[in-house]
Amino acid sequence: MPEVILPGTYIEVRDEGLISAGRISTGNIGVVGTAAQGTEFAPELISSLSEAREKFGAANAQTTLVRSLELIYQNGGKTVYAVSTGLSSRYEFKKTRDGQEAIALAVQAQKPGKAGDSITVTVSAGAPDVDTRMVTFKTATATETYPVRTLGELAKLIADKSELVQVVRLDPGLQHEHPNNISSGTFAGGKDADYAKGLEALENEVVNIVVLAGQDTGTPAMVAALAGHLNKTAGIKRERIGVMGIGFDANGRDPVPEDVPASDRLILVSPGAVVQEKPVSAGYMAAAVAGAIAALPVHTSPTNKTLVLEGLTTTFNSATLEKLVQRRVLAVEKRDGFRIVKGITTHDGAWQQITTRRIVDYAIYGVRSSCNPYIGKLNNVRVRGAMKATLNGFLTRMVENEALVGYELEVSATRDQEIAGEAIVSMTLKPTFSIDFVKVTLYLS
Repeated sequence: MPEVILPGTYIEVRDEGLISAGRISTGNIGVVGTAAQGTEFAPELISSLSEAREKFGAANAQTTLVRSLELIYQNGGKTVYAVSTGLSSRYEFKKTRDGQEAIALAVQAQKPGKAGDSITVTVSAGAPDVDTRMVTFKTATATETYPVRTLGELAKLIADKSELVQVVRLDPGLQHEHPNNISSGTFAGGKDADYAKGLEALENEVVNIVVLAGQDTGTPAMVAALAGHLNKTAGIKRERIGVMGIGFDANGRDPVPEDVPASDRLILVSPGAVVQEKPVSAGYMAAAVAGAIAALPVHTSPTNKTLVLEGLTTTFNSATLEKLVQRRVLAVEKRDGFRIVKGITTHDGAWQQITTRRIVDYAIYGVRSSCNPYIGKLNNVRVRGAMKATLNGFLTRMVENEALVGYELEVSATRDQEIAGEAIVSMTLKPTFSIDFVKVTLYLS
């Protein structure tokens, strides 16, 4: 209120009564993986599979990101922050145009990583005529040779047959030119995938579920990277859960793990999902489960929900499924489709149910959204009453949506707390739980 000196009407508007909790995202997925193209460590907000293929290229046996995105979207995921990690080695066939050197055809190794730098390329005169060129791509274990007359023919043969390289770009104006002779060319620029750095790129994004595309517990560094990311983001007000597959054993089978790390934010899944890649990875089931969880409200359990899959790497019997659940693994069975046996985290205490973790995270985001607008306002009975009304509105909405069965709320401050700038919010939440078992007693007469 300005100082009142001149006669007139002075109005002060107190807006605390209009403050309400903002809307909260609950199904955003963050995924890190390798791709044929795209900017490394740059989170891309993707809302459809066609958009993902446009940004990251088609799925193939050498990359993991787009295949995981396919499983996420076909199981109900909608909003995804995708991060590409790793770069493929490249080679450029050049020609002269208008007196300047131009890139006529650019190719890259199928698989991202430094290993692609070992690919060599040679171009020499071939048969049956002088216009034919023999283009050879070679590694320590494989050789591919293509007889071509033009760069356009070479690009088509690579696209149809090559298992070593793929076409990045063909200049339409130079596609009818023949490739220059090359005695010994080498690919360059490959960079190994760094999933931990990819997770760092997701730290400040609004993400609820995190997946490392195609990765599993068979690589301890991946488990450590994901667990560390979950702990770190919980400390910077970016709470989320992670999903990862159980790695194959030494015989290539889906095992029952002897030791599972206890975490209220980690979900381990088994068996693996059948995809087109050979050999099959144990890590892709995590993407399917993440998509299914993201499609559900926070209070709806994934237990008994169906997944859209081509198949399972192993079909477990009842005894094995029981053992997996006892070890706190989210198991998938083949029963009227492919179903999640029980939606659980790896926690061995109060946070076993995925819904409990998601409901509480939702409440944390909502309470934070409700209280933040009051920072800097007066710490008196009127403003604290308005804050309580805002929180009541949010929690009542959770009860109406059946995420809570009830709650208790108190907002207070002693005189000393007022002087210290503290307002104390105490609440007791009663989350909703789902039916896991139906016990029936039959009386015969």
